Amino acid sequence: MNAFYVTLISFNAFCFLAILLSGIRKEQPHFIGLACINILLLSFNLLSLLLLNTTDLQRAILLSKYHLSCLIIGIPLYYYVFGKWSKFRFTRQATIASAIICLPLLAYNLLSSFSLRYGEAPVLVEYVTLFGNLANVLTGQSNAYSAILHVVSSVMGLFLIYCSIKLYRQRLTFVSLSLLLTMLLQVSFGYTGYILDSQQSTFVYFGGLPMTVMSIFTVLHIAYGYSRQSSKLIIEKKHRDELHELFEQLARLSNESGNEDFFIDSTRLLAGYCSADFALLGIIDKADATQITTKVAVKYQETISNFTYARSGTPCEDVLKTGACMYSENVDVLFPDDQMLSDENIKSYVGYPLTNENKQPIGLLVLLFKRTLPKSNNLGIVTDVFATRLSAELRKIQLEEELKATAYIDYLTKLPSRAKLLHVINNVYSKQRVNDTNSLLLLFDIDHFGEINSKFGYEVGDQVLKIIGKRLSSYTSHSVFIARNGGDEFAVLLSDIKESVDAVVNTHWTAIKAIVSSTYLIGSRKISVTCSMGAVLLPHKLDEHFDIIGSAELALTVSKKDGRGHYRFFDPQLMSKLSQNRNIELALIEALNKNKELSVHYQPKVNIDGQLVGAEALVRWTSKELGFISPADFIPIAEETGIIYQLGDWVLRRVLYDMLSWKEKGLVLAPVSINVTASQFDDESFAEVLLDAINSFDIDASLIEIELTESGLLIEKERAIAQLSILRGHGFTVSLDDFGTGYSSLSYLSALPLDVLKIDKSFVDGLDDVKDKELVKTIIAISKSMELSVIAEGTETKHQVETLYNMGCELFQGYYFSKPLPAAEFCSWLPKT
Repeated sequence: MNAFYVTLISFNAFCFLAILLSGIRKEQPHFIGLACINILLLSFNLLSLLLLNTTDLQRAILLSKYHLSCLIIGIPLYYYVFGKWSKFRFTRQATIASAIICLPLLAYNLLSSFSLRYGEAPVLVEYVTLFGNLANVLTGQSNAYSAILHVVSSVMGLFLIYCSIKLYRQRLTFVSLSLLLTMLLQVSFGYTGYILDSQQSTFVYFGGLPMTVMSIFTVLHIAYGYSRQSSKLIIEKKHRDELHELFEQLARLSNESGNEDFFIDSTRLLAGYCSADFALLGIIDKADATQITTKVAVKYQETISNFTYARSGTPCEDVLKTGACMYSENVDVLFPDDQMLSDENIKSYVGYPLTNENKQPIGLLVLLFKRTLPKSNNLGIVTDVFATRLSAELRKIQLEEELKATAYIDYLTKLPSRAKLLHVINNVYSKQRVNDTNSLLLLFDIDHFGEINSKFGYEVGDQVLKIIGKRLSSYTSHSVFIARNGGDEFAVLLSDIKESVDAVVNTHWTAIKAIVSSTYLIGSRKISVTCSMGAVLLPHKLDEHFDIIGSAELALTVSKKDGRGHYRFFDPQLMSKLSQNRNIELALIEALNKNKELSVHYQPKVNIDGQLVGAEALVRWTSKELGFISPADFIPIAEETGIIYQLGDWVLRRVLYDMLSWKEKGLVLAPVSINVTASQFDDESFAEVLLDAINSFDIDASLIEIELTESGLLIEKERAIAQLSILRGHGFTVSLDDFGTGYSSLSYLSALPLDVLKIDKSFVDGLDDVKDKELVKTIIAISKSMELSVIAEGTETKHQVETLYNMGCELFQGYYFSKPLPAAEFCSWLPKT
């Protein structure tokens, strides 16, 4: 018996956790409610076990009250959970009504002097259970309230059966049958409870078992859903990988095949990918426009002799007149005059036009199938891409000649230049504002292209750009305009967008990545590159005052900041953020030039007794126009714009000026640490400027501590080490801030000229967490083994200070001792000589 209930309780705990997590993740309130029911089931089963094992009558009466309370509390929950799940319109009303009925019963059951279920004179009777062990069961006579409870439970049972029917109609067959089975078990085990109370059975209380079974079925239902979702994601990834591989092969064909071979190879490639029985590349006969002559004909993946056929009465006529056509079945019935469809038993047809620069059809690309085609977005998109590419190849030579005859050609890549791009954009923008249609501007550049120039030289970089230009020129069509915007930046303008914008961008982004990422063989060198892209929808996503190319460039910049190798759509809010940053930049320049609004505060560093051992200089800025601006906001802007050098010099001289002032007042100076960013190490004269500054103020170098962050070391490690070594040789001390928050400082630590390690505030805040506490211990151990001082920043409570001190940390900085103070207030910490 005990094992039975322990098993049930374990299932309840497991189901609670699994269903609750799924309900929270998917924001499904009925799952959260069902998780709560499992808590009640767990309590019910635990109370059943205790009730059957108790030998004390009063304890049994008390347990029976709690036992019955679990059932009463569960009734409104049942209405809520299964009403929500089955989408019952009046779930809220039914839940409230059941709660109104159950609350008095619950109160009466808990507050009365006797058991609602067993009456005023219950008896504890010993019996042998079906499990073979002794148990005790309460018996007695129920009252009217107990009858009311039975009626409420019966109504609830009818409601659950109704919910089961609704779930079945919603095609949730598994859930519906599970609920129906649960109700059958509930009725059956309800009866076993009745005969047990009447001493007519050796059963135990099974009342919690039916809904436990329902919960287990629900967990299986959730697991099945996750399994289906996982399978769907795997299939989608497989399709994406196949699509990427297809476009890579098409890109390779563009670079490796001659003109004629390219038409054959690409048509066969498309036929193979789509498993088409026939693939035809046909051109309108120049002598007789009513005839189509095949340029490439593929049957069962093998080329066959070209032939000519009449357009009239074939689906090809529709393609050339109206555009792309797809017949997924019975195409031979729809076009009975098409002899080839009848002879070859063709059932499905896909056709896309090939057009010239004026968007006039010059031919078509056709796929024929002897089977019915399933619904597929990829088939149309892929065929469109191939048709676009083949159209481009057909008019490639003519287009190149036309470009050479104009001033709109880029000398290096032979693509249209930025001037041509602007001209085309203006025309498209004006036309589409009138026609209320959309176009897309895709702007991409080569990731880290400057490294190619630095590593291999500008000639190699130019060769890479030439190859990219050649590849991209093969991708142009009447609806795809490609230009070099400048440097390693290229623009793709897609006009008259009729399909889903996201689908179009994803398709072309996949193609662009395939084109650009193919290996570049230049001499004996093999060079691989990646690209990032910004996209802007025009005109509907742009205010008329916005610069279209500038907007795409902004989206490209954000894409690169987000990690490169992907694309980002332009959002007008990006322009707002850019404007805000620009305002901060201008205000900061003004504050530095006029030596106003900026100030330096000093936060004391102390030992365990609160005695001053040093301070950290922290820059503060309160703008007259913008208000208080956090260093977290203006420091990154200062780094990006190069203002950081002027700001760093201002902070240094402000600190030295304050120290000189304290010295003249007869105060004993304490070491002051100054934060240095990664950008400042890029300045080779950084160490020299710092030395000149302390000499001009007559401040001893030992009183200045250079404080740098882990990220500052990851940019130019060797340069940072060289400059720090020079400064340390002159008496400066060096501390490493935010230690442990980066990812590679441990490998650099032994090579760095350091004196102090600072424990980051995030670890101090997490001292109650076992992992963070162990990490802090490790940092302290590392510092001691390397004979470095260690200081904990962000200490705000006595508990933190004492915990850190017991772990071996002897120096502290934080609000527990003092907040950052203005120079006039901080000097009170300095003793007099």
